[in-house]
Amino acid sequence: MLSKKKKTNGDSTSIAARALRQNRATQVRNLPALDSPEMKPLKDLLEDPSVRKTAQNGKFDQLALRCAGVRLTGLDFDPMLASYVLDPGRRSHGLDVLALEFLDHTMTSYADLCGKGRSAIPFDECPVEAARDYSCEEADMALRLRQVFEPQLESHELTRLLDGIEIPLINVLAEMEWTGIAIDLPWFSSLKQRFQAEREAVEKQIYETAGTEFNINSNPQLREILFDKLNLPILKRTSTGPSTDASVLTELAEEGHVLPTLLMEYRELSKLENTYLDALPRLVNPKTGRLHTSFNQTVASTGRLSSGDPNLQNIPIRRELGRDIRRGFIPRKNWQLMAADYSQIELRLLAHLSRDPAFVEAFQAGGDIHRQTAALIFDVPLADVTGTMRSRAKTINFATIYGQGPHALSRQLGIEHAEAKEFIARYFERFQGVRNYLDAMVAFARENGYVQTIFGRRRYIPELRERNFNVRAFGERVAANSPIQGSAADLIKIAMIRIDDGFRTKDLRSKMLLQVHDELVFEVFPSEMDQVQELVKYEMEHAAQLSVPLVVDLGVGKNWLDTKPS
Repeated sequence: MLSKKKKTNGDSTSIAARALRQNRATQVRNLPALDSPEMKPLKDLLEDPSVRKTAQNGKFDQLALRCAGVRLTGLDFDPMLASYVLDPGRRSHGLDVLALEFLDHTMTSYADLCGKGRSAIPFDECPVEAARDYSCEEADMALRLRQVFEPQLESHELTRLLDGIEIPLINVLAEMEWTGIAIDLPWFSSLKQRFQAEREAVEKQIYETAGTEFNINSNPQLREILFDKLNLPILKRTSTGPSTDASVLTELAEEGHVLPTLLMEYRELSKLENTYLDALPRLVNPKTGRLHTSFNQTVASTGRLSSGDPNLQNIPIRRELGRDIRRGFIPRKNWQLMAADYSQIELRLLAHLSRDPAFVEAFQAGGDIHRQTAALIFDVPLADVTGTMRSRAKTINFATIYGQGPHALSRQLGIEHAEAKEFIARYFERFQGVRNYLDAMVAFARENGYVQTIFGRRRYIPELRERNFNVRAFGERVAANSPIQGSAADLIKIAMIRIDDGFRTKDLRSKMLLQVHDELVFEVFPSEMDQVQELVKYEMEHAAQLSVPLVVDLGVGKNWLDTKPS
């Protein structure tokens, strides 16, 4: 296992600092470069797939070694991923936390080794003995944790999930991170000017509506304007006074108040401007000219991947301004971007898991599932379903997955609470199997303490044991939703592994660039488009055998936005 050169603060009493004070003449003698003849045996060992390797956060090691010209292979265990598979809700999957919890061992921290603040020294200036002991301790803990976790994985029937999905995915994600994605810098520059102008225009409207200028980003000043000056109703309080959070502004805007609507628009524009237009161009790697995100396998309790530095899973698409940001993501010259998106994957999984005859039949019949759902709920022929009926059916279809009650549904649909309650009752009357499945998941979680996906991924739900009603209600929603969302996460991971393998087998130049939950984004070499489309569609639609068909929508374009059907 490799040690990491972390950017961590420490103090002047570090191991290295003490050693250096004891012998000021000490000259640190580093090992030869990895590409030198002396290091060839080590390089060969690291690149030998037959030599099994254990690494904490192995994707980091793989990328760090690749920067040094070494292609790490043979990685077959990662304690961080094993910990995540065993309990995704654990507060940390860090090596030091795991060593303390499972081995009762307190590890030397990076700050202990190198110091912190102005007195900190780089890792490569540490005395060899101190660096050796620090690195060997990390390797030792990783191997010991493997011995602890492997029997647990076996007893919980989770070995297949780790070995079949999470470990193989390391190579796929490392390749995606290494490849990166290009952005159109001139386009981002022009967008910045436009966003700034629109934000300033909204700012002016806010001042005119409020009747005075104030610091829009100051909560105390905002409270004074909204609740003292304009006398708007106080909907929620915090320890410091009336709340001005997004839910409050949304509710006030829905009641017809102008200023909260403008404030929400201002916040969205500011967020888009700061998060994307300002940040993304600065994060372009000067050597590659591309953005390189980091995909994290151990953050979301559902099994979903997350993305950071920068987060490319959260590029907005619903509003025109957000769509313009996606327009700035482009392929290399003469290539094209292709997006492959699972169609209504969570609803299809709900149909499969619930085995509800009407729901399954609706998907097997093809066509518009929301229109078919509306026909069943409102008891009308398919041809007589109106746009309003379909819209309401779509809302409740998704509300069912996330366990929303009458209050949330009434707000979403803009209807009375009683009508929303009746709507939900009618839905579950038509889809009794869905109701039975959701209730069964909550009952299973109460009895076993967890729920699981169709691939055996577990999520523990301690909230169901809490006395507080709201906490328990949250736990019930988690119990109902996690098998669906987690199964969707597992499905696309399996598809990614198979697609990556297909690209290698066929020796394609095309690359997988991004995963955005139910969507994959590819950069496709012109002559490979037909091959890539056929391979990607097949592997995604055959990632698992369900009682309803998996359907994938493909789109091609000269930028990310163009890959989405209009």
